[in-house]
Amino acid sequence: MGTSSSNILEIKNIEVAYNKVILALHDVSLIVPKGKIVALLGANGAGKSTTLKSISTMLASERGEVTKGSINYDGFEIKKQTPSEMVKLGMVQVLEGRRCFGHLTVEENIIAGAYSRKLSRGDLNAEVEKIYNYFKRLKERRKSQAGFTSGGEQQMIAVARAMMAKPKMLLLDEPSMGLAPQLVAEIFHIVKDLNEKEGVSILLAEQNTNIALRNADYAYIIETGNVMLEGSAKSLLNNEKVKELYLGISKGKRLNFKDAIRDSQRKKTN
Repeated sequence: MGTSSSNILEIKNIEVAYNKVILALHDVSLIVPKGKIVALLGANGAGKSTTLKSISTMLASERGEVTKGSINYDGFEIKKQTPSEMVKLGMVQVLEGRRCFGHLTVEENIIAGAYSRKLSRGDLNAEVEKIYNYFKRLKERRKSQAGFTSGGEQQMIAVARAMMAKPKMLLLDEPSMGLAPQLVAEIFHIVKDLNEKEGVSILLAEQNTNIALRNADYAYIIETGNVMLEGSAKSLLNNEKVKELYLGISKGKRLNFKDAIRDSQRKKTN
């Protein structure tokens, strides 16, 4: 069974275990419509990165596996594919932590993203210039050693390198982590631009709820391996519980989303 024609990704009731013992995800379901940005929100350790690695098939390197449920991408079920096979199928993950090749130049890092494509020198140069139209800051630093660029520039390198694979879908893991607000805004502007102009579908894992919801179309909130709430980004941005728990607008002690739901249910029954 494949995905429906309107969705590029459908995850149904998956569970993930590490070392066949530690259950990291419980009954997680979500969809990503074609050409849309979907945010996966939650605190550190909630299961966001595990969800992304389940999709990109990177779990095996960490002794993790999907033990239940199904993941369907672009018309087929993901089972035993390797990460490199997923790249060839048009799915690319940008890992948490701004991972670039520090000893290579900015441009060499970007070019490395096209390893799965057989491009002529002329076509490769044209693709690089196209990427620089989005990442103008990187064009200025193209000959600099990547390890000596700023954190924000390294995050841009990672996204630019991923785009060189010409993906249908990008999985972005915590692109704002450790960056100044101005750089976060710049990176999200580029991500939004890539989505709108290149038509790439994006699943975005983020702790920065505010910036994610302002740029996404739809969002899921995950807590301790469970999806606790979902809805349009606009509706969640205006949701009182989301404001209290994730946007810093709190009237009392801070709860996690599971506790907040229990609290609401308790009040309804009293």
